[in-house]
Amino acid sequence: MRDFRDAKAMARTLREALAAKGVKISNSESLELAAKMLGERDWNTLAAAIDASRRREETWTRLEGVHAKREPVTGSIVGRVRGGFAVDLEGVSAFLPGSQVDVRPVRQVGQLIGSEHAFAILRLDRPAGNIIVSRRALLEQTA
Repeated sequence: MRDFRDAKAMARTLREALAAKGVKISNSESLELAAKMLGERDWNTLAAAIDASRRREETWTRLEGVHAKREPVTGSIVGRVRGGFAVDLEGVSAFLPGSQVDVRPVRQVGQLIGSEHAFAILRLDRPAGNIIVSRRALLEQTA
């Protein structure tokens, strides 16, 4: 499913097929049925999932361009995970290894969580959904 237009076309086809068999349903009912056939609770949930998927794909494409140009990307450290931190890059999760947070070891990690920083993308693997970023690489460049 590429976008909501595909889901709407599916609902329209369903409505027309049922009408040919003498079963009349409204447009909204056909949208709800299409959403259920695609595994979602209702049409609004399906539309939101399609929109989120589209935005995630756009972000991945932009991050691939940034990585190719070796430009920094801005992200927010959202929490601590085993071996480092989780970073939010516009809705896409990345991993910040503990050794790549700063030039020197950071003792007060609480002040980092929730704050935005610039990061260098070290590795980007779209099929696996993995991004590894470094704040240290940018700090070393400016020093």
